[in-house]
Amino acid sequence: MADGQRRLILGSGEKYVEGVEKAFRGRSPEPPRTYDEARTLLKSGVATTLDLFNSLPVEKRLEEEAVFCLRLHPDAIAKSYEPTAIFSEVPELRNVGSRSYRSKIEDVAPTKRVTKKIQEEEKEITGRLVFVQGPEEGFKRLVRHLDRTENQLTKQFRDAVRRVEKFDLLDPAEQIHGFSKEWREGRIELTLHPSRVDSGRQKEFLFQLFEEAGVDPERSTIRPYPNGPTFVSCRATRQMLNALAGTNPLRAAHPLSFGGLPNLRNAPSSVAPLPPTSTTRSTIKVGMFDGGLDPTVPLLLGHVEEDLSLGIATPPDVDCVAHGTAVAGAILHGPLNGMTGRTPTPPVYVVSIRALPTSDRLDEDLFESIDVIERAVPARPDIKVFNLSFGPRGPVEDDPISRFTYVLDDLAHRHKVAFVIAVGNDGTVSGYDRIQAPSDVVHGIGVGAYTLSGTDRVHAPYSCKGPGRECGKVKPDVAAFGGCDNSPMHLVSTTAGQKLLQWGTSFASPNAARLCGQATASFERSSALLGRALLAHTARHPSKTPDHLLGHGCIADGIDDLLFCTDKSVTVVFQGVILPTKVVRLPIPWPDRVAIPGKLQVTWTVASLAPVDPMHPSDYTSCCLEETFYPHSQRFNFSPPKGLSARPKKLHLINDKAEVKELLKERWTQSTFPLTESGNEYKDELAKRALDCKWEPLVRRTKSKMASSIFEPFMTLHAIGRNGASARFDYAVVLTITAEKFKGDLYAEIRHKYPALAPIRVRTEAEIRVQI
Repeated sequence: MADGQRRLILGSGEKYVEGVEKAFRGRSPEPPRTYDEARTLLKSGVATTLDLFNSLPVEKRLEEEAVFCLRLHPDAIAKSYEPTAIFSEVPELRNVGSRSYRSKIEDVAPTKRVTKKIQEEEKEITGRLVFVQGPEEGFKRLVRHLDRTENQLTKQFRDAVRRVEKFDLLDPAEQIHGFSKEWREGRIELTLHPSRVDSGRQKEFLFQLFEEAGVDPERSTIRPYPNGPTFVSCRATRQMLNALAGTNPLRAAHPLSFGGLPNLRNAPSSVAPLPPTSTTRSTIKVGMFDGGLDPTVPLLLGHVEEDLSLGIATPPDVDCVAHGTAVAGAILHGPLNGMTGRTPTPPVYVVSIRALPTSDRLDEDLFESIDVIERAVPARPDIKVFNLSFGPRGPVEDDPISRFTYVLDDLAHRHKVAFVIAVGNDGTVSGYDRIQAPSDVVHGIGVGAYTLSGTDRVHAPYSCKGPGRECGKVKPDVAAFGGCDNSPMHLVSTTAGQKLLQWGTSFASPNAARLCGQATASFERSSALLGRALLAHTARHPSKTPDHLLGHGCIADGIDDLLFCTDKSVTVVFQGVILPTKVVRLPIPWPDRVAIPGKLQVTWTVASLAPVDPMHPSDYTSCCLEETFYPHSQRFNFSPPKGLSARPKKLHLINDKAEVKELLKERWTQSTFPLTESGNEYKDELAKRALDCKWEPLVRRTKSKMASSIFEPFMTLHAIGRNGASARFDYAVVLTITAEKFKGDLYAEIRHKYPALAPIRVRTEAEIRVQI
């Protein structure tokens, strides 16, 4: 390939994907207590907790059912330690969620891992608790079951009991999240556990609780979800909040404040470029939930529409329309900075669905906006990418998942769409600088802002920082230009012929939404999932390493960077569906007719679209894809037979053929798969979550190796389910190999070896443009 020549990325990688069998070895550590010790501990905990429950005021408990905490030992983080045997043996009880908890390290049973942390002078340790719900009789039956002799009980039941660290009520302080000492009054969100009682009884209970606490039910909104939580938005004072704390069905409470959209009326302005002269518009649609827009503004005219049938039933507001107009202009044109003369024809078309203002401007309830989104997404199957540049203020918390976040993740999964969301502008506010909901979604793109320092792209100080929550720790996902005081972003104004000079993540997010929309719809067989993967895969970080400021990096400058390979690299796309527990093998395209000098770099991005569960924040995604990289298909590990004191050996099946034959004679064991260099083996669950982003639906990694040490490389994807997940789910993999010192045509060599790989078919202008 000639220098500078670019060819389309290769699709149909799934034609080379094959299922494989993979043995998973590993031995669970011994539980920290004997069964007798654990039984005594659990029986005592159940008795004490039942007494405490019955002593609660009647307005703070449902007599028909109670929710208690089964706190597992900190060593029992992995899904394999779920106490399912307890629920199987006592069917009156059920698991209604889980979360993390913190404990003083000296208060938990000592184990090898706990002792090591004590030696490292750690003071606290994290464990996982399971919420157990049932009638009082169900818990009494559990006690009777514990009284049976050990030989009458299954090993699974005994081990589950042995891993229980504590049984108690959720402490009121564990229910209240994110309220500063200065907080006195405002709108809050309550999350109630799933319930077996009917909705009428639940509502009656809630209103009785509100009456005792002084909460006005007329200013409250209740949104239950089948087999899931009930979210409640209400107005409360500090005194009311304290009165709500300790309510047994209450899982969490956190602030739901919305400071409104930024006022753009006083923003500096300048002369805007002229609108495009084209008489056509794009058929690639990007949805926008915001404050509406002015479709008559010249820079928007003909390239936007308002879906009035789906918008919020409140009169438009001038400030909200100004914000929405600026956001729509950013989706269409990007920054107007440096544009003179006429703007190019927009590559996308904006559909505005107004979600603001809400009905009470003095007490804005974002539940009204969320209701709009829940109705609109299923009603517009022609839109696969949506931009959101608003949300509640305040940093996300590790445990409670907001209704806003849950709704977007659920819609993304069920309707196969992508949400592109601003992370918030409180990056300079100490204690409040963490990303804001709903940018903590796991099936969307949280967008931070970068600005310019000279020609360098740097994190904009106001842009909120990561990390995100469990299952989505790399946040923001990407960053886009949002400007700053010294280098503002030029935006479309509602005043014809003018542009505004402003900054914010609200205006960075539309740049990413435009690119994601193009990647989703500009070529055949693409999808919102693949669009998200391509956006993250092609992002470039100034320091080459993802962080909590820019995420995976700054988005590409244009769609060509997503759709074309460079002369030194080849990108291949794999798409498919997979069932939990299954393993598939993906070949890493590798030429076999030529020698490649120097180093080879392999970069891959794996995206998946599995269901989410708001009742399990630390286990939010029901499935994950654990990817493993095998650079050399002939190098294996050989383990000595039991009883022989010898170290394992790493051997080449061909070059070390004689030694391999001899070892096998001596009953050494060859590993099922070749040696891996993914760095994600032989770690405990916490290490995998912390270091390898296990359970995250979007993962990007890079490995560099000498090309001479690579031979027929491949990758496996292991689909792991939890919380009973069994349904197949979608995945997309984008893989790039780069050989900077190779002088030949890498693209042609790979296509020769893998003839089923074909360049993606980009849709023509005639296919994606229609007359205005």
